[in-house]
Amino acid sequence: MIAALPSSAAQAAGAVQSFDVPAQSLALALRELARQGRVQVLFSAQSLEGRRSRPVTGRIEVRSAFDLALSETGFEARRVDERTFVIIARPRPPQPVKPPAESSPAELAPVLVTGARWKTDDVERRIAADLAETAPVRRLTRDDMERGAAQNLSEALGDLPGMTVINTGRSFIGGIDSASRGEGLYAAYRGLNAEYNLSMINGVSVAQGLPYSRGIQLNLLPPGAFETVVVHKTGRADMDGDFIGAALDFRTPGPADTARAPWTAITVGGRVEARARDYGRSGVGDSARIEHGRRFGAGDRFGLYVAAAYENRGFVNSELAGVMAAQNDGGWAYRVSSSAAGGPVDPSRPQDNLVQTSMNVGVSSGGSRLRNYALALDWRAAPGFDIRLSATHAQARTEQNSTFSQVVGGPQSWIADGAGLYRLSVRDLSTRVWYETNPDEVSLSTLSLAAEAVSGRWRLAPYLFASHGQSARPDHLEASAWINQADGYNIGQAPRAFGGVTVTYRDGLPVPLWPQSVFADLNAAGPTLLARRAGQRTEQFSEQLRYGAGFGLTFLPTQGNWRSLRVGAKITRSDRDLTDRNWTNAFFADIYQTAGLTWDALGITRGTYAQVFPGLYDWSIPRVDHDRLEALFEAHRTAESFDSCGALHVNNLNCNSQSGSETVQAVYAMATHAAGAWEIQLGLRGERTRIDNRFWVMPEVTGGEAPGAWGASRSRYAKLLPSLNLSYRQGDRGIWRAAAWRSYSRPAFMQLGGGTRTETLDGVTTITRGNPDLESADAWNLDLSHQRWLPGGGAVSLSAYAKRIDHYLYESGSDLDVGATPQEDGAVRVLMPRNGGDGVTRGLEAEWFQPLGDLFALGGRASLDVNLSRQWSRVDLGEALGRSQPMLNAPNWLGNAELAYSRGRASVYLSLNYTGAYLSAYDVLGAAGDWDNLWVRPAARLDARVRWRFDDRTRLDLIMTNLTGEYSYWAHVGRDSTALSDVVDSGRRAVVSLRSIF
Repeated sequence: MIAALPSSAAQAAGAVQSFDVPAQSLALALRELARQGRVQVLFSAQSLEGRRSRPVTGRIEVRSAFDLALSETGFEARRVDERTFVIIARPRPPQPVKPPAESSPAELAPVLVTGARWKTDDVERRIAADLAETAPVRRLTRDDMERGAAQNLSEALGDLPGMTVINTGRSFIGGIDSASRGEGLYAAYRGLNAEYNLSMINGVSVAQGLPYSRGIQLNLLPPGAFETVVVHKTGRADMDGDFIGAALDFRTPGPADTARAPWTAITVGGRVEARARDYGRSGVGDSARIEHGRRFGAGDRFGLYVAAAYENRGFVNSELAGVMAAQNDGGWAYRVSSSAAGGPVDPSRPQDNLVQTSMNVGVSSGGSRLRNYALALDWRAAPGFDIRLSATHAQARTEQNSTFSQVVGGPQSWIADGAGLYRLSVRDLSTRVWYETNPDEVSLSTLSLAAEAVSGRWRLAPYLFASHGQSARPDHLEASAWINQADGYNIGQAPRAFGGVTVTYRDGLPVPLWPQSVFADLNAAGPTLLARRAGQRTEQFSEQLRYGAGFGLTFLPTQGNWRSLRVGAKITRSDRDLTDRNWTNAFFADIYQTAGLTWDALGITRGTYAQVFPGLYDWSIPRVDHDRLEALFEAHRTAESFDSCGALHVNNLNCNSQSGSETVQAVYAMATHAAGAWEIQLGLRGERTRIDNRFWVMPEVTGGEAPGAWGASRSRYAKLLPSLNLSYRQGDRGIWRAAAWRSYSRPAFMQLGGGTRTETLDGVTTITRGNPDLESADAWNLDLSHQRWLPGGGAVSLSAYAKRIDHYLYESGSDLDVGATPQEDGAVRVLMPRNGGDGVTRGLEAEWFQPLGDLFALGGRASLDVNLSRQWSRVDLGEALGRSQPMLNAPNWLGNAELAYSRGRASVYLSLNYTGAYLSAYDVLGAAGDWDNLWVRPAARLDARVRWRFDDRTRLDLIMTNLTGEYSYWAHVGRDSTALSDVVDSGRRAVVSLRSIF
């Protein structure tokens, strides 16, 4: 077989180019050298099987790059013309290679070329790049992301094996509040939650803006902003060691990526949300992106890439918040009991007899404004010396307003039925409307300045970097109206009388059994229900600034089997700040000294939604005028409203404030050794971490409240992290890889500090505080994989992995009562985070790509791309939560399948994403035993994309998501019970985009 790679630009074969080609299969290395050198190369792939190249790095002449790669292979490169090389066997005994100027096509021995130029599609190129790596990586290219239906980077990652997209979380937003937006927020990998990943942009470890988690909220990053996402499945000594899941490197385009200069690309798009239209709203959004790249200056020494984008999204989604009702209003019970005390009939399976006694059903509306910017500059300052500057900024501002119809059950009793059992009876029902906002402002910025100096076999790469992350809930506002509002002027108001069970179930979801008076209250909530408080407001802000410097020094030996030797060092400093404050206003009736005030009378409502949950619940619900409610809150906010955690202003101002710093010092050494088809990469990294926290301490005093004071804590971590990556190549058709490495994950910021509060109630003193003595989660990791090309152009990849984690930690929002059973000493109870025990996660992954030819006999080309993951996880959380629990956000099964078909200018992609059931939160009801964990139901989503290419520069895309109309989120208490469920219906989405390159 003869292969050739076409030139991407007319460049002389003797020109100096920038190369970065690692040691790999010789055939793959030659193709990559030709691409980077902008020449073409002819060779027999069969004759090169089993041969390995030497690494080529730095700015060198193209001919010399080929000579270096071929120096120990028995082959040499001969120049055919100004931009074409042919690879031939070196004569024996070796003959001096003639200078390029003396070579000419006429002087070459005859070479028979019987094949066409080497050509693959985008998927095959991605597979070839992954196969060339010594350590296992998985790339997600821009083309991969554009073929799917992802609206943000988190959702795009869901196309990868082992990756779980999470559309809810903790910290400032969580539960159904975030799920009701109908979008992915985080990505968990291989049975480990998002905070176990390392996230980078252009190699810079990004700042984590969340206070209670080390996870990165990815919904603010659009897929179109990145050229490639590289998922490092195993650790290496030259990478940060603070990850157990995956190291995710999000790479933006750069000047070196452009095939020609100058160029400009413009993308415009629009979208429609079908669920919003069910509510009579437009649901329309729009987006635009502009990119420009060019090289300029003498010899194209300077490169520039700039990009700017915006996106506006709107949504109106339906939500059933049964778990919220169970947690906040005690809205659950056992339908049948074995006694009048109301316990379960079968204590070993209490979830079998659950029933909802309160209901929250509502509408979540709002929108997001996303802005994204990127800049890349490079300067070829001198031969062998390059300087690169990269900067990115992304921000997302989300306004989310949720209005719930609430029916809250009153006192419960169990009445004997004469057959030895007792039946539930709920005495009365309180009808209400509750409004809350869930604003979210997140931003993420990175900046890096890197240089590369190459001299002979030495390469020095120093760098500086900075990153800033922010997560804020700037003005969370709540208000409600009740039928039984009681205050200084509304006296004697009573809930609706009732008796019996409040709901039955159909298709796993509750069907109300309320009297008509309750439905009448809900349908006329605006003029009927009594306004309660003049609002409650919470302001929360969290940010991190991360910055530092480092270097890597590499030596490439000229002889022997050692391919490269590398040492380096890095220092990182992080500064964190958190504030969380609260105001609660008085009752409207007390402020105005008037009874009977309603939302309509106060001007808070402006019409209704005709159906609260179209297709499921058909009563109406008020539409709230947020600006009017906010104006009323501000008008009636007083000094007494400030009540973050007490009565004293100084305590309310500081009790939920925290600041701190984190300093990480790291050094590493690594070496790569190759012998025949074997290659081994050995590494050792050392990291020392110092974390200092400053927080507010509120002491206990008898009979009142005393001013607090600032306290401090300090935590230390020192880790030695060895790593080994071993590979065996079967020619250029396949590779076996094995890896073992040590890694860890430091505790979240708030878990270590978190302030200290002391409260006494009913003679029991409870002390809540952070725990600076928390251990890091430490892990041994093993990975085995095989990847190969198949006959007919297909490819298959198989992986197996296992991770053992000591001192397991999980993220639980602002709740510091995490981990083992709280310490209790008589009348003193201590609540603080604690490490869990040992945890194990293991799994199998399979990927298969297969061209299918003209599947439909229409003159086109089809292909199938499938991946499947099976995961197992178990962790010891102590006696209270269970000795053998699944890890959070770790489905047993994950899968993706994409069928693609192209004919002429048209392409069609049909994709299926499946996520199995997984545990989302532990012990959500605080009940005895481990049955009351929160589980998310399996979900399968079918999406489609149609693409039309007008020419090589312009294309039109149409995306339709969730073709089968599945619920976007369904979580329930108990693994096999849906009696207490949170459900979100975000409907279907249609997106159209037009992209053109000039």
